[in-house]
Amino acid sequence: MRSRDIPTVSALIQNTVLVSNSADYDPEVIGALQENFSQRGLRSLAARRRLCVYDRGGRICGTVGLEGEAVCNLFVAPDEQGRGIGQQLLEYVEALAQKEGRIGLSLDSSLTAVGFYERPGYRKTGEQNAGRLGRTIRMEKTF
Repeated sequence: MRSRDIPTVSALIQNTVLVSNSADYDPEVIGALQENFSQRGLRSLAARRRLCVYDRGGRICGTVGLEGEAVCNLFVAPDEQGRGIGQQLLEYVEALAQKEGRIGLSLDSSLTAVGFYERPGYRKTGEQNAGRLGRTIRMEKTF
């Protein structure tokens, strides 16, 4: 991801959180997540993790991050969900991780996305409450 993509990616994530996660999280959590992924917040995250985007025809439709052995920030624009973009982003970071010698990955899934991660082989290993950022499900996959 280029620094000039930050405003677009931030807007994509904030909209996705609002549209896709509202059924599973209360408004306070949604607001905190949107704040976390503001342009400022995203710049901070980009300083410590690899952030990648899915671009189709000049439009950024999705994003994913990789930090150490953790998949982070996988979001797909609501109008693009169900078209395989999330799966391609996940496969991309898994390939990066394997190329770098990692033997597996972990992630903290939103309640909304657990089924998405189970399909390619991630398994639940626990649950945590991230405070104002809401409850997540810890998941892992070994290659």
